[in-house]
Amino acid sequence: MLRRYCHHLSLLLLLLPILGSNATCPYDLDSATPLIPATCYANATDTAAGSTTTGCCWFVFAAYIYAAIRHANHTVVAFLPDPAASDCASAFSASLIRRGLVRPSLLNSSDSCNLSGDLAAGKRPCLYTTVSAIRSAVNLSNATRLCATFQSDLSTNQSACADCQNAVVGATFDLLNITNSKEFVPCGMAATIGIWSPAAPPLPRFRSYALCMLQILENVGSLGTSNLLPSPPPPRLPSSSASPIPPSSSSSRSIKIAAGSAAAGVASIAAIVFLAVLIHRSRRRRSTDNDADRTVTIGSPLPTDGLYIFTKAELRQATGGYDDRLLLGEGGAGRVYLGKLPSGQPVAIKRIYREKKLPEFYREVEILAKLRHRNLTTLVGYCLGSREHSLVYEYMAGGNLSRALFHGELTWHRRVRIAVDVSEGLAYLHDFPEGAVVHRDVKPTNVLLTESGVAKLSDFGVSRIVPTDGTHVSTEVRGTMGYVDPDSFSVGHVSEASDVYSFGVVLLELVTGTRAVVPTPTGGAESIVHKAQEATTRGGSDGDGGVGSIVDPRLGEWDRASVGAAFKLACRCVRPYKNERPQMTEVLVVLKRILADLEARLGLSGDVVSSGPSTEEASEESWVRAWSL
Repeated sequence: MLRRYCHHLSLLLLLLPILGSNATCPYDLDSATPLIPATCYANATDTAAGSTTTGCCWFVFAAYIYAAIRHANHTVVAFLPDPAASDCASAFSASLIRRGLVRPSLLNSSDSCNLSGDLAAGKRPCLYTTVSAIRSAVNLSNATRLCATFQSDLSTNQSACADCQNAVVGATFDLLNITNSKEFVPCGMAATIGIWSPAAPPLPRFRSYALCMLQILENVGSLGTSNLLPSPPPPRLPSSSASPIPPSSSSSRSIKIAAGSAAAGVASIAAIVFLAVLIHRSRRRRSTDNDADRTVTIGSPLPTDGLYIFTKAELRQATGGYDDRLLLGEGGAGRVYLGKLPSGQPVAIKRIYREKKLPEFYREVEILAKLRHRNLTTLVGYCLGSREHSLVYEYMAGGNLSRALFHGELTWHRRVRIAVDVSEGLAYLHDFPEGAVVHRDVKPTNVLLTESGVAKLSDFGVSRIVPTDGTHVSTEVRGTMGYVDPDSFSVGHVSEASDVYSFGVVLLELVTGTRAVVPTPTGGAESIVHKAQEATTRGGSDGDGGVGSIVDPRLGEWDRASVGAAFKLACRCVRPYKNERPQMTEVLVVLKRILADLEARLGLSGDVVSSGPSTEEASEESWVRAWSL
């Protein structure tokens, strides 16, 4: 008791100077500003390359967190109370603008990099008062070893950078679970301060950490290679009689999601690390493992049975010399163009020119060459080049499910049919004779639609074939934020249950019309899984199991039996532990029964497929309006 009293008294004495000052920031902010590169200065002229706003905002918060870490090392105080926290944020913003270290618009705009004192004001979960409280709440020894005490330069050592990132993500998840919180921004900040404050890192050391994380952030421009697959309507092919087509300003580009705070932009180093891993985790494995993979895979002959091996000249001819007017999408690996083969068949040509994406190219060819199913995208062929490779797919004129669901109008009948199609494809993968094929990135942007509305699963760049003994273990975090199986973080095994979880999230999106993760007014993010859990806990007044409170209002008078059954199935799929989830074969059986019952009530034939948007029936203007982001 006496020891506890003395501890509280000493802590109070530490905080008294802060609490007693309304206009003093205890952080040494000036020592942290050298983290901000010259390209972010107000008078900088080199602002065209890269995501300038994102990168500069990153370094602003890196500098602020560095100052907090240095202060924590000297005082053991992890987070400041108000008004000191607000004073620090305001003083830092004013100092950066006054000294010309950032453009005023960067900090004055509420939708880019608005520093908020609330981030460190102790008003949210995970904002522990002391560093010891953070380190007592969660085991940070591994993250400290891999990030703070590792001697290699994290900005250049890709293996060390990936290991550090995984450790920070794991620590953030632990804090989220301990505090029963969805607020990953403060929990990520707590993890970062807890990891780094004992080491009191010199500026160059912390800069290497910030640069390491910036490398990952730059990859967030694509949410996996799926965004390189076509989703807009087919542009008109150039011809002598056709008038020139102006480049589209709304071409399918990957979405940079900062789900922790869409309005606040980058919130902290740890928060961005957390987001970057879950949004885009297609990093190479440890350098030794990656080199081995490249030697084995690249040195091995790729399959040719059933595939056409294109030449670069053939692909150049098919795309009119890679005409920008035929650009369908762009992402972290390269670009996708609409092509036309001599037979007249339209194809989507994914041109991959980033070296780090080449292992995914080989993996996709090797896996797709083995697979043939109505609900999987068909690989027509590929092209091997010295500096770039290309994948040639069947063209999917209906776009992707994300656009159809969130930017179009899908009836409930169409949604159930799509769910059946996707579950058909997944069930086929999981029952593959050579071993279960685990997709590992099931999400709406990876579900493509034919012009007649048939859904097909796409993007197998991060997929794995699990041996029949089920012993495959992966140390990588794969998938997209909101769809990643939480059990995979602790277990590390690649299994079909991870796909079941991701599919459950997609099914919840079909029921609710809500994205998997949405920003909250407080700067955090809310998961659709949490919303579903809350709805089932509350229940419904009409005995609907709670689905009535979150069902998509665009459905109008919704079919209670089928919607309720689909919602119940989705909730089973997203249970926290994999042994509690159904297998895809069971999911498929249940969905087929739901569809049959629904069609019987609607008086529809089971063979009827409601067509998707048609380029022949809709004008170009209305098509773009319905499908553009």
